[in-house]
Amino acid sequence: MKKITLTINKKKYDFHFGLGFLGKALEDLDLDINELSLKLTKNPFYYAPKLMFYSYEYGCLRKEKESISYDVFVDLLDKDNSFANGNIESFLAGFTNSLTKDVPKEKEAKVTKKK
Repeated sequence: MKKITLTINKKKYDFHFGLGFLGKALEDLDLDINELSLKLTKNPFYYAPKLMFYSYEYGCLRKEKESISYDVFVDLLDKDNSFANGNIESFLAGFTNSLTKDVPKEKEAKVTKKK
């Protein structure tokens, strides 16, 4: 399981990546992965906290731990100034890495010349 831990308001929060988190986020947001990428670029102030919450919530589910509400979560991010202090940037880097790391690269086709 891929995850990162961030400190928000002096408390550690785990953010899990993987199929469960991404599937729920895409389903709840009613987006495909390309649309999510575009919307995240266009409005990170809405979509980055949403993704962070889905990631946090998924981790709580896996640990059978109760999560806080989305509104409380966003208040914590605001109070901690998470855009300015790098927490959201760190999350997005981890998220991007989870999508691209260890993905097989396409091999170039060999061209054979006819004689």
